[in-house]
Amino acid sequence: MQNFSHDMQQALAIWLALLAAVIITFLVLTTISRRGSGGPSWWSRLRKAIRDPEAARERQAKIERSAKEIQELQRYSAEIAVAAERATVMADRRRAEWEAAQRTQEAAWRAYEEAEQSVDRLRRANAFPMTEDDPEIRRRHLVRIANAAYDRGEISAANLADALMHRNGWDPAAHPFAQELTLRRVVRDRKFHAYQEASEIERRTANAADMAAAAKRSLDDEAFDAALRLRKATAVAPERSSPSFLTAPARS
Repeated sequence: MQNFSHDMQQALAIWLALLAAVIITFLVLTTISRRGSGGPSWWSRLRKAIRDPEAARERQAKIERSAKEIQELQRYSAEIAVAAERATVMADRRRAEWEAAQRTQEAAWRAYEEAEQSVDRLRRANAFPMTEDDPEIRRRHLVRIANAAYDRGEISAANLADALMHRNGWDPAAHPFAQELTLRRVVRDRKFHAYQEASEIERRTANAADMAAAAKRSLDDEAFDAALRLRKATAVAPERSSPSFLTAPARS
């Protein structure tokens, strides 16, 4: 019994010491809160907030506003992500079109160079003396080479009509070398015109590819910012929904 009585006294002393520590801590916090804020203590604000239904409704409204804001950010983030994906597809398509236009331009330039070389070879061959022959043979030669060039797609229907009607430099009485030189010049001019058209298409597709790439970068940046804002809003949502009574009122 003596040992039991001794143990009970020790336990009672420990509980009294703990109770005294809690009371002292409570008093210290109350004093600090009053001195720091100039208003009621945190314990008073806690009791008021628990008992005040208006404070509870305000806390619930804050929670709802926070949840609505997060939902709006989620919707916007999803929409901007879809737009960024579509911009990526469009940028890839525009770049592919530009690369195809570049290849067409290069092929047109090579064709023009080959036509120019053909004209140069005939020009040098035309410098040699020409033999006399029948004018009818020369006319038939002109008709034959013009039709053959049209069938190969080297000249247009308008060029063929000029050759058959002996217009725009087509001379049926000219030597076959001269007639061939005229034909090669017409082919060369058409090749150069095709190269100019290919260059214009390449320029337009290059501008379209640049604009699509710029739109892609802009939407990628916007999608990243939207995802970052959503992450921050989600991270601070518990803080926004925390009771306001735990925060001391601002000094006036």
